[in-house]
Amino acid sequence: MNIQDPETNVLRTLLVDAPPAAVWKALTDPKLARLYMGAMPCCDFQVGKPIQWFIREENGDQTLMSKGTVLAVMPGERLRYSTYSLASQLPDELASHTTIDLHLIDEEDGRTRVELWQGDFAGLPNAERRAREAGRNWVEHLVGLKRVSEELWEAKAA
Repeated sequence: MNIQDPETNVLRTLLVDAPPAAVWKALTDPKLARLYMGAMPCCDFQVGKPIQWFIREENGDQTLMSKGTVLAVMPGERLRYSTYSLASQLPDELASHTTIDLHLIDEEDGRTRVELWQGDFAGLPNAERRAREAGRNWVEHLVGLKRVSEELWEAKAA
């Protein structure tokens, strides 16, 4: 397994004009995460605990979209979890899970550098295609995380 292989891993970096605390809140608050992820995380962000992502249907019902396990939590710094998408059409077993690792790095100018890694898709059917799709989705999600974090920070500063 090569975690740097761009064919089977997703690597994305984004600068956010807000401090890590604001980015962390946007990342872990279910109502805020829903604004840019389209789904709401349900968990208490403790290592070893399950994490589930739900979408709310028009009739008010919630549908489970993905699930996994929290692997590391360092508030304001790092969130790492395994994930399994129910839409993947893969068997629900550990070999079908990937890992998402988000690092929040406090820049000297008050901004936060968000570094995201998701992988390893190697060993899964259509690994390169799955990694490309995840990469495209993460671009949208990270831009949304930036917007929500900056709005949150601006509202607090006002």
